[in-house]
Amino acid sequence: MWKMERNTNNILDIHTHKAEPVSAGKAIINRKLATDALYEGYFYSAGIHPWDLTEFDTERRLECLREQLAEKQLVAVGEAGLDKLAAAPMQLQVAVFKEQVELSEKYELPLIIHCVKAMDELLALRKERAPKQPWIWHGFRGKPEQAKQLLQKGFYLSFGMHYSSEAMNVVPDSRLFLETDDSPVDIEDVLRDAAKVRGVEVETLQAIVRKNIQDIFFRA
Repeated sequence: MWKMERNTNNILDIHTHKAEPVSAGKAIINRKLATDALYEGYFYSAGIHPWDLTEFDTERRLECLREQLAEKQLVAVGEAGLDKLAAAPMQLQVAVFKEQVELSEKYELPLIIHCVKAMDELLALRKERAPKQPWIWHGFRGKPEQAKQLLQKGFYLSFGMHYSSEAMNVVPDSRLFLETDDSPVDIEDVLRDAAKVRGVEVETLQAIVRKNIQDIFFRA
């Protein structure tokens, strides 16, 4: 996997919708449909969100995604996932999710997952597909018991500004990520809150998260 040494060590936020200047090189920027320009010195994820699915242009979106995943600045697939509150039929959501799992495996990229009220279905798909690439549940807000179940199945969990403190504290250092998603807050605010919840120094947690990012997103 390609790796840019120049600024990957600054990345602390694995999932943001902020524009490049706002992210200031500290984040992996999400491109839902992989249609926007990619800027030198920044890193991106790209995927097809379940909210964006329609029966009419799914194949076009998938083809666009396939084309851009070959770009060296694309370091993750996603958001991909299942959402029972989305308008798209679950059958279509599952089919497109499976396509993105295959792309994650083909390009050896982690999969960033959006999941709402579909944890059982997601776990069944993980068992069925037996992926080799990391699956990261982004914006996790579930209960500690759910976190434990996901961890037992090999998931990584990413936390934003809102979550259960008890759930965060069951996550081992090696499975933890932080993010801002579509929030206006800075990733340093998320980091400070998370360090307080976990009872560690900010610098300690920062080093942990950055190591995880290097290990998962920028593997040699």
